Amino acid sequence: QVYRVHWLRAKALQDQWREEMLLVKSEMDWTCKFFLWKTTQWGEHMQESLEKRLPGHGCYTGRQSHMYSLLAQDAQAAF
Repeated sequence: QVYRVHWLRAKALQDQWREEMLLVKSEMDWTCKFFLWKTTQWGEHMQESLEKRLPGHGCYTGRQSHMYSLLAQDAQAAF
């Protein structure tokens, strides 16, 4: 009886860790996709700024796009 309870607790703990790993992997995937989405979004803003002949805005948005691109690369390498 005692062994069965111990086994059930150990099994529950193992199941919790499996679920946690699944969630963490999903969160890491979402993070990478978010950074890539922000890269695209800032890139579009950069194109709009350059078309409107706003070089200062274009420079800022380009820098933001590059920053998110680097974050995406780092996240993909880390995960």
